Amino acid sequence: MKSKFTAVLLSALMACGGMASCSKSKSDSSGNKSADVPDKTTGAEISSEITSEVTSAQSAKTTTTKKNVPVVTTKSALKKEPVTSVETSGSGYTDSLTLASDFYQAYLDHDPEKVYKLFNEQEIECYKELMADELDGESPDEVFSQEALVSAIDSSMVMIEEIMAEFSDSEDDRWTADISEGLLAEVTEEELSTFNEELGTDYTSGYVINYMYYVNADNGEVFVGNSSAFLEKNGQWYVSFSSLMQSELINQLEV
Repeated sequence: MKSKFTAVLLSALMACGGMASCSKSKSDSSGNKSADVPDKTTGAEISSEITSEVTSAQSAKTTTTKKNVPVVTTKSALKKEPVTSVETSGSGYTDSLTLASDFYQAYLDHDPEKVYKLFNEQEIECYKELMADELDGESPDEVFSQEALVSAIDSSMVMIEEIMAEFSDSEDDRWTADISEGLLAEVTEEELSTFNEELGTDYTSGYVINYMYYVNADNGEVFVGNSSAFLEKNGQWYVSFSSLMQSELINQLEV
């Protein structure tokens, strides 16, 4: 079922990487250097790397210390100076960084309903229409119902938490998300045009986060987390439903 839309996303270079993957470890080796977030690159270029990291997540790790990390915390919302954007009821956000921060905060808070509210309903409907012929006769409205999607997001969050547990010293360890403006890779006009044409949307700009890190604030352990895409329409920003669906959520649905 995934092959058709995979081509759509890859043609637009907006396919996000696989589910969260461990790239660091809790073994003692003080000589290792901190891992830096790679230079901006497209999802197509990094998807195989993240997939490889996912495969080795449970078996191999290396210790890393990360200093001076700007974070989204589990205790309070990310503070930025100055805060120039506000959330708009019924649509998206007025800047992509605030949206990205709230998206990953929802993962830290285990709030799948919050993530669902960050989607654009138009994109959900366009995705349903595009995938209708790939569902073996099942109803797109049932397969991609709000209940089913929230459940899939919940399962995605559980996977993140299972990895966090492996990198924690106790259940009380505090986790944050390393989110900054430098992680946002801008989508080109050509990429966005292809995406809109194939999906039937009318977004005017977009950004992709190919790499981000979840960080244990208590012991310094980190691992590569879930990629994401953010798209703008009429001055409002949304989490790209189709990109998140294709990168990880489709695997959590019973289709």
